[in-house]
Amino acid sequence: MTPKNGGKIELKLGATTPDSAEYEARLQTAAAIFQATVRVGASAGAKQVDFGAWTSDAGGDPPEWLTADARAALKAALRSSQSEGRWPRRIARWRPEPVD
Repeated sequence: MTPKNGGKIELKLGATTPDSAEYEARLQTAAAIFQATVRVGASAGAKQVDFGAWTSDAGGDPPEWLTADARAALKAALRSSQSEGRWPRRIARWRPEPVD
């Protein structure tokens, strides 16, 4: 379902190793859907989360506030994998658009 306001974050687990994972990211606003592959953990380098190139029918990148929320969810997944020994298979969130 397309959000009428705010943004939707969907992250689906792909390939994994004990210290890294790849997720398919889908970020959605009322205006567009953005998709990218994301590396998390050791394979992402010092940043711990590395988004690949974004694709969208609207062009451009998703709003920074939505990308920041997705990055925070992925860092939480990394911490969870380190303590529990497994990666979350799916992460879904809805976030309100920030008010200036």
